[in-house]
Amino acid sequence: MDVDLLELSSIETEKDSQNPGRIGKILSGILFLFLLGAAYWFHSSVNFGREFSVSVLAGSALGFVMQRSRFCFFCNFRDYYREGDPRGTLGILTAIAVSTIGTFAVFDAWIPSPNAGYLPPNAFIGPVHVHLLLGGFSFGLGMILSGSCVSGHLYRIAEGSFGSIPTLVGVGFGFILGFLTWNSFYSLWIAEAPVIWLPQRFGYAGSLGFILLVLAAIAVWISRKGIPSDDAALKRSNEEASTFGNKFPNVLFEGRWPSWIGGILVGLISILYYLRVRPLGVTSELGRISRNIGNSFGILPDRLYGLDSIAGCATKQEAHSLTINAVFTVSLIAGSFVSSLAASQFHFSIPEKPGWKILFSWFGGILLGWGTCVAVGCTFGTFFSGISAGSLSGFVFAFGLIPGILLGNRLLNGSN
Repeated sequence: MDVDLLELSSIETEKDSQNPGRIGKILSGILFLFLLGAAYWFHSSVNFGREFSVSVLAGSALGFVMQRSRFCFFCNFRDYYREGDPRGTLGILTAIAVSTIGTFAVFDAWIPSPNAGYLPPNAFIGPVHVHLLLGGFSFGLGMILSGSCVSGHLYRIAEGSFGSIPTLVGVGFGFILGFLTWNSFYSLWIAEAPVIWLPQRFGYAGSLGFILLVLAAIAVWISRKGIPSDDAALKRSNEEASTFGNKFPNVLFEGRWPSWIGGILVGLISILYYLRVRPLGVTSELGRISRNIGNSFGILPDRLYGLDSIAGCATKQEAHSLTINAVFTVSLIAGSFVSSLAASQFHFSIPEKPGWKILFSWFGGILLGWGTCVAVGCTFGTFFSGISAGSLSGFVFAFGLIPGILLGNRLLNGSN
């Protein structure tokens, strides 16, 4: 009898431990169906239409892929320079390469001759000057202090990360500071800065070959320099191996997707989203809300010279109060929710010394917002979509981004 009671008790305990996972999968399925319903409703609505519908699908797909593959510009770069693990950074390079190839194919169909005298529609091809270095440096330093880039914070919210909330609040403050300094920077640097689209200088083939060569050279260099620690390599290998050891549909939710798979999928989503809507970018709505708040308090200039005419993550008022970027961003968070709930990875997390963490996150968010405003985009907009479009501005932003990350790491961690 005692043995039977023990067996019965262990069975009940096992069932109880499985309930949270089952509840998560049920909630995940409900949210997935809701996203499909929202996409259908937007497509059927005369006030919104296809672009909003595609934004729901693309945003949720991006959030799902980012959560499953841990696709984060800062986190992957941090894994490389702290632990010597190059796989995440190689995933980012893969995403840029795939996106660039597909975007150039779209350009060639739309503008057969890159010397036609005009730029591809909506492409993030911006003016090149010192403002990109300053914006990139501020953004890189902000990533260190807050623990992630803006897109990373968005998908981490769906994992229960409270630390991302003060960061996003700080981003709003940073945008307002950026708007206050914009006119000075515009007059000093941006107004006369050249807009350099590489295909106009080297043609499609030459530009594509140059970008892929640069990406390949970086990939070879970090692969040779990157030697992950035994513990880090073993942990990540086990996570990725457990994914391929599962059958469908468990393979979608258990374990960690390899970075190269995440990179390929992010690149494909980028191509499809640009083909149907616009380039990838996640900060337009945050900037627009901040701009509206600043205007409502009367603290911003009456005019922000040239800001609304520069290609990038636009912050101007649009026809709908519900903008395309708002739909895309909310869908990204929702797609990450679908993934984290189904994988039982949603956990409310409060960091140690929450007061200091909130302060660092908030101040890091200010740097992220200011850098995004000055550079008219973030790691997804100016960097990823800019390079994919063959814009020199994306490379210049990266030249400011990396020193900001390295300086922040030295300030927080010394020489480590």
